[in-house]
This record gives sequence, C-alpha cells and structure tokens, in this order.
Amino acid sequence: MAQRSGSEKRQRSRILTVRLTPQEVAIIRQKAQKHGQSVGALLRSSLLHVRLHPSRIDRQAVAQLLGQLGKIGSNINQLAKYAHMGRYQENSIELALRDLAELRLVCLQALGNEPRRGADDDA
Repeated sequence: MAQRSGSEKRQRSRILTVRLTPQEVAIIRQKAQKHGQSVGALLRSSLLHVRLHPSRIDRQAVAQLLGQLGKIGSNINQLAKYAHMGRYQENSIELALRDLAELRLVCLQALGNEPRRGADDDA
C-alpha cells in the first residue's frame, strides 16, 4: 500500500467562503502578519475561540540579522579588496569578527535563547 502524502492526511478538508470588503481583507492580513500567523489560523482562532500559538519568528530580530549579514558581507569585501591591493589592515579583521559576534547574538535572540555569558559578564 502506498504511503499517503501530507496533503492527503490533512484533517482540515472543508472550505468555507466569505465575502469581505478590501478594507476588511487588509485588516485581517495585517493582523495575521502582526501575529506571525496565516490568515486561516487567525480566523480559526478568532471564530472558534482558540488561543493562537505565538509565532516562533521574531521579525524584528530577523531584520536585525539581515542587517548584520549585510555588514559582514561589506567587511569581507573590504578585506578581499585590501588583500588584492597588497595592503593588510588588522582593524578590518577585528570589525568582521565583531560583526560575527553580533550576528551570533541576534541569531540566539531570534531563537529565544540566552547567549552564554563569560565570567566577565556576570559582574
């Protein structure tokens, strides 16, 4: 017997249709995005009085993560440029390492984890 695919195993197999104004659609989509949920999940939770599970994604932390990735890419570009020109700048390497440490911190925060603290940070 062939194994059923995920879409065939779904419990939600019925579709309801509702008419909304463009403004209502915009409000619903905005609320769903704000809560990090799909429109369907938001409507089900509202209509069935079921609590929404909090989104696992912290959108602000992800935005910070993307910003840090851009900075690191820029620093790596500068390092490559200086290496090809025969000039070595130690502070560029320090900047890239600092940015990597910041990137690690933002990743941990986005995952909801506390970064490990060193002995110096406990004071």
